[in-house]
Amino acid sequence: MIRLSDALAAPSWVVIQLLEQCNLRCTMCYEWGDNGAYHGLDKLATLDLELVLRTVDECLPSKPTFEFFGGEPLLYPGIWQVIRRIREGGCELAFPTNGTLLEKYAEQLVDQGPTRLWISLDGPAAINDRQRGRGVFKRVMRGLAKLQAVKQARGSRYPELGITYVVTPANCDFVASFFLQDIDLSLLSCVSIELQSYATHAQTEAYAEVLKTEFGVQGAPCARAYARDPAIFAGIDSDSLTAQLQAVAQACAERGILFHSQPKTLQADNIRQYFSANWQAMVDRKSRCGVPWLAAEISARGEVSTCHSFYDLPIGNIHQQPLLEIWRGERLRQVREHLRGQLFPICTACCRYYGGAGALPAPAAQHGG
Repeated sequence: MIRLSDALAAPSWVVIQLLEQCNLRCTMCYEWGDNGAYHGLDKLATLDLELVLRTVDECLPSKPTFEFFGGEPLLYPGIWQVIRRIREGGCELAFPTNGTLLEKYAEQLVDQGPTRLWISLDGPAAINDRQRGRGVFKRVMRGLAKLQAVKQARGSRYPELGITYVVTPANCDFVASFFLQDIDLSLLSCVSIELQSYATHAQTEAYAEVLKTEFGVQGAPCARAYARDPAIFAGIDSDSLTAQLQAVAQACAERGILFHSQPKTLQADNIRQYFSANWQAMVDRKSRCGVPWLAAEISARGEVSTCHSFYDLPIGNIHQQPLLEIWRGERLRQVREHLRGQLFPICTACCRYYGGAGALPAPAAQHGG
């Protein structure tokens, strides 16, 4: 286990946001959803392919686990070159996708063989499409069928397939029926069910103040995109939802399917506290986080951070410095020093706060992918 006193010479977990562009507008997405941070941007960012490849090469000797992020990663023009470089370098690669391009790219995905795809679905067709857009469910199902057919034809194990399901007030009653009736679980190697990530308005304002006073950063637009009034979750029946989650977890265990949930502890009171923003009363509460000692996150603008979704506190930019120089630099030391004794006010809105940095990374389905 990594201790907070340790400092790795290189990150063991590298997440690359290839681009900000997405072809969907999922309602709960903190990038492109109803309150998404990317609305109104003058220009959407995309990482230069050569810069991505150079950064991957820099990291390969330490054999980290790689992930992509977006937007929608499969929209990135150079994705196949990056996948090939990572896999030929002997590293694992997983990434989320909204699934709408699986049918188009099924053969390339099997040829290049990323370790795992996390495919976002949020219930049966009518419910899923209410959150992700008309016709999305059918497109994803066609893509899954095509991908599975190509894998079987070529005798390929990869990419392994996982489904992520974001629980919201709109789909909370359909969790068990979706996984136990609407999806063929034999196609999957893993399942992730995440309660919708959110922070209170007070938390995001407190976070912005910490960034300003402690780190000289003005504004926190990424964090503010998570801001929700907990009252919107008041209609969720925590007892019913817990029973559904436990049923899916049991079905996965019986089939040897890896199961991840946010939060990890599937108890009705624990889930009730989550949706009430009473995070201190949760079984899964933490006072520290080891991710900043493990993970490097690179945004589509080249900015490096150590937190998966909150890109408001950059520690450097790969357009100006190599990643490992940033990783070993003073700015990261300052961030870690701050986090030794306390969390940031918005840390409870992070899926890794509840699941940690274990062998099954949280797939981050709550953006566009």
